[in-house]
Amino acid sequence: MSDRTRRKLAIPALILVVAILFSSPQDFELDFDPVEEISKVGDSFANQWKELARLAPGVPDFSFDAAFFSMIKDSAMLTDTKRPGQEAKERGLRKSYPIVIIPGATTTGLEIWKGKACAKAYFKQRLWGSMTMFSSFASMDGACWLEHISMNLSTGLDPDDITVRPAEGLSNVEYFMPGFGIWAQVVESLADIGYDNSDLYVHPYDWRMDALRLQKRDGLLTRMKHTFESSFEVHNKPACVLTHSYGDTLMRYFMSWVESDEGGKGGRGWVDKYIHRYVNIGGPTLGVPKVVTALLSGDTSDSIWLPDFGAFLTDRSVLSKSGRSLWFRSMSSGSAMLPHGGEEIWGKPPHETFLCISGPGAEKFGKRSSEGCVPYTTTESIELMFKRSGEETRSMWEADRTTWGEALVEPLPLSKNLKIYCLYGVGVDTERAYNYRYDAKNDKLETDSIIFTDGDGTVPLISLGYMCAKGWKTKKLNPSGVKVTTREYQHKPATLSLRGGPGTSDHVNILLNAEVIGDILEIAAGIDVQERIVSNIHDVQSM
Repeated sequence: MSDRTRRKLAIPALILVVAILFSSPQDFELDFDPVEEISKVGDSFANQWKELARLAPGVPDFSFDAAFFSMIKDSAMLTDTKRPGQEAKERGLRKSYPIVIIPGATTTGLEIWKGKACAKAYFKQRLWGSMTMFSSFASMDGACWLEHISMNLSTGLDPDDITVRPAEGLSNVEYFMPGFGIWAQVVESLADIGYDNSDLYVHPYDWRMDALRLQKRDGLLTRMKHTFESSFEVHNKPACVLTHSYGDTLMRYFMSWVESDEGGKGGRGWVDKYIHRYVNIGGPTLGVPKVVTALLSGDTSDSIWLPDFGAFLTDRSVLSKSGRSLWFRSMSSGSAMLPHGGEEIWGKPPHETFLCISGPGAEKFGKRSSEGCVPYTTTESIELMFKRSGEETRSMWEADRTTWGEALVEPLPLSKNLKIYCLYGVGVDTERAYNYRYDAKNDKLETDSIIFTDGDGTVPLISLGYMCAKGWKTKKLNPSGVKVTTREYQHKPATLSLRGGPGTSDHVNILLNAEVIGDILEIAAGIDVQERIVSNIHDVQSM
């Protein structure tokens, strides 16, 4: 029984973890026979689930009943379509450039290498990612789990006597847990056109830290530099980089750092020599509004860090709102994902308000508007976030800041060979602004309502596309005229699919989108995909 066969067990992972634990049953879209897959690999997952049920009172035990899966099979839409890699191979596509993958936030598993007494049983096991994460949720004392997943609030580095590190290897980013694929379909399709582990590299990292600390603690940027240089030496070709989400933020920082005398000392022209194609998939180039609310109140609905686990993360769990807020404050990666550009990008009252605070006693935050709430701009909201989070958070998040990677400040590298492709989803309601209600008795801010805009469900359109469609078309931010191609994908989820099927374009599941995977394959094979804009990105706020 192969590992890949086990990982294709999407039904147990999705139905058991989501439908049973968090929500009511619903129909699913499948591209394989669930009864056949269960008969092959169900025992392994069943054993893991039974262990979780044993550890966590209230989590139902489950019997893999053939009748149940027959019901799922009967109600599902089964397809026999070829994966994008197979179709690409039949069209004659073959690999061209070595690939380097920089994954997004939370998709890299984290392992305990050193822990307190309460975590001794989990040496080199996953604190984040895989089914072990749910076991640790259930079996560890809540304070213990939170202490180990958090960073030092003053330094943003390891807490005393705790060492948690990213799991290594390509398989670490392919699946978040059995059956819940992230990069798996992309990797499998790349293999179809000739790639293997000799020319497909990946750099997992500790997504809790910003680039500065990743370099200081783990030497991540230096190791990335060595990967590109050694790949060039082996293949005699520059690389094609695939980034997703926060991986784009790190990659842009890296391209500034690597050529700087204060950083990687590669000198001008390093990027031009070693990187030929840069694919930015869902990158938050101008930040994510949710980061502000995550620190203010611990709200995480489909956040950039944390999927919405629904009832599993209620105030009775190890991650209450106050616990989540404390955890987020310890993660310096948040500083790199704050909204950039201020009011020139995000707007200002009365036309655009980032926060508006109502409720008895809201006057302590300022003067109420005609709408009865106290309006805050983006800049003012970030300042409020720091004030309520404490000076310790501000000092840690702002320590040793540089402009490396800041899209509105740092120009693209000087290069005659580099090509940039921005691939992102649109057509999904995405958080853009917030109405808060002030609880004066407890001095708390609670989300009252959310204002949505176009985007991919996590990152607003302006952050996904402004730099690609407008900002990097200027001489100031693109002095050598690097070609930047934007490809937008209208969100077209399948009606009966939990994750959206091959037409989904939301922030995480876009890596399952058949058209996106097909475009990645063409870029990797040396073909230029054509620009496609389906949103109103050209009409959004200008600098």
